[in-house]
Order: sequence, then C-alpha cells, then structure tokens
Amino acid sequence: MNARPAIWTDPPGRRSGNSALILNPNGDVAMVEPPYTGGKLILPGGSAEANEAPNEAAARHVLAETGLVLDLWQVVAVDWVSAGDVPEGMNLVFWGGQLTEFKASKLAARPVEESGVLRAVWVPVNELASVTTTHQRARVIDALRSMERGAGVPLLLRGLPAGA
Repeated sequence: MNARPAIWTDPPGRRSGNSALILNPNGDVAMVEPPYTGGKLILPGGSAEANEAPNEAAARHVLAETGLVLDLWQVVAVDWVSAGDVPEGMNLVFWGGQLTEFKASKLAARPVEESGVLRAVWVPVNELASVTTTHQRARVIDALRSMERGAGVPLLLRGLPAGA
C-alpha cells in the first residue's frame, strides 16, 4: 500500500473566506461594517469552520450579519489573498441574488451581536469606492461582471452540485 503524500496528512493552514453578493431591487449591494476595518464596508460573510461547506459558511455569516436567509450555491468570484494582514486564503463570493423589495427590507439594521458586525447597509455601486477598500470594491465589481455575463461557476461538494 502506498503512503499518503504529506500534503494529505499535514496540510498547510489556509483560510476559506466565504461571502455573498446580494442586490436589492435598485441594484444596491448589501455590505457590512466589521469593527476591524476602520469604518470600511465589506461583503457579508466570513471564514468556514472545520468541515463546514463554503456555501454553508457564507449562508451562516450572511444570516448573522444581515438577517437574510439565502440559499447560496453559485460562485461568482474567487479571490486568492496572500498572507499579510490576514492568513493566506481563498475567498469565494457566492451569488445571493437580487432580492424583492419585501425581502430586501429585511436587511437587519442591527446584526446579531455575536456576528461581530456593527451594521449592515445597502450601498449603490457608484458609491463603493468611497466606503470600501480598493480590493473589496474590485471583488464586488468583478462578481457583478460575472453575473452580467451569466458566468457564475457552480459549487461542487465532493463532486456533487450544491443546490441540486
């Protein structure tokens, strides 16, 4: 019997960031303000826990941070981040959909305290540059372009399509 490669038995630590691109009927983007960004906004989401599927991690964070219940299964952007301010990792952006006025009105003005988020807001796309970082804005714009082209990538969980 062949020995397993070291990468299987002692894998490198990597972070899996999982967020959602969610639009209201006007095309505004759901954004949240965590306390560690100096007032800058980011997409709702966060890291996956051990053995947690990335779409489930994104949905869990979205619920805690925005109050929205979403079924996330289509990846619209993948952003690799080198080690630095945060650990090296892959950030997956899931398509959360363009919500109806009723569902969009459910965006939590006050997120769940344990989420660590100070507020959740709708931001017009043309105002992103003034409220977020350059890389976060680029992540949102590229995800929006992906959706405009209909070019999302389905998420597979152990080879099976999620959401099927």
